[in-house]
Amino acid sequence: MDELYAFLFAGLGIMLLLMVFFGGGISYITDPSAEYKNETFPDNLEWKTIELGTVSLREQNGEKTEILEKEFAVHKGLFAGNLGYSRRFKIDEFLIENMDKTILSFEVKNTNNYGSLSMKLNNETLMNENTIRGKYDFELNSSENNVIEFETSSSGWKIWAPAVYLISNLSLKTEYSFREFPEYDFFVSKYIYNNQYKSELVFDFMNADREFNITFNNKTIYSDIPLSRVTKINLEDIKKGSNKIRFSSDGEATLENVVIQIYYYR
Repeated sequence: MDELYAFLFAGLGIMLLLMVFFGGGISYITDPSAEYKNETFPDNLEWKTIELGTVSLREQNGEKTEILEKEFAVHKGLFAGNLGYSRRFKIDEFLIENMDKTILSFEVKNTNNYGSLSMKLNNETLMNENTIRGKYDFELNSSENNVIEFETSSSGWKIWAPAVYLISNLSLKTEYSFREFPEYDFFVSKYIYNNQYKSELVFDFMNADREFNITFNNKTIYSDIPLSRVTKINLEDIKKGSNKIRFSSDGEATLENVVIQIYYYR
């Protein structure tokens, strides 16, 4: 009886080996990454991993300061004549679109206060008064192309000297805020595309204060807040050649260990 059981188990073992090696059944391998430890795949699969790292969606703040002129003088008088100051300056289109505020600053370094100081921006008078020494700030409604002008009124009956203002540190400070939506391009070869098994976007969801959007090849494939830590999204419209994925949100969100997994048959 013992010999019968021995032959029986030996025969079953041989049949099992024959099925594995000659296609009598399907054997599976397991993807070694932690995210896939509970999934199994056909043993003739390879995979390509594209690591995107951490995706952070939040409003960013910036500040740009530009010195328009270190120092200049304006004067006007009966015998000294009239000396004004004019300067053209440009503000980048990016700053115009994302501007919170723009401050024009200058310092009256010295003056005899014989006349009033006038300042215009794009032909709009911002000040026209007798000005003492000190620093002055003006919040501007500026455009992309601008012209700033300074001049002083005449010293009048004080014919022995013109009205003089010495101006220094004429500068422009622009505060701005913007949202930068991360975009990633990746390439899929003809061989991988033709032998594709499936493709997925996988990430660890860390936080979000509102739903965020994922666009793949100009099609929105996700718009929500994940309910679980590890999130997988099928990339059904993957293309041969160049592909683009984009993340966006009106709020803040953080995703970590973001990868694209492309599985294909050998």
